[in-house]
Amino acid sequence: MVVDKQDQWFAELEQENNERLAELEIAMQEEDRLHAIKSAKIKVKTEKSAAFQAKHPRLSFLKRYSLIIIMLLSLCVTVGFNAVMFLE
Repeated sequence: MVVDKQDQWFAELEQENNERLAELEIAMQEEDRLHAIKSAKIKVKTEKSAAFQAKHPRLSFLKRYSLIIIMLLSLCVTVGFNAVMFLE
């Protein structure tokens, strides 16, 4: 009688384990599919970026260094304002 309960318990445990393995397999397949979609999107994005940079190199330069350019322009305005105020 104890052996039957143990066998039944092991059978239920094995069945639960198989269900979890099946769910894990499905989740891994879904993850692989999503990874393939994301990598395809990234590939398309890099190709578009490369094409844009080849077509508009100056604009891509401005886009890349916009923060530095804005800081330099504000510095020039500040220095110019201080020079005008000092000279008056």
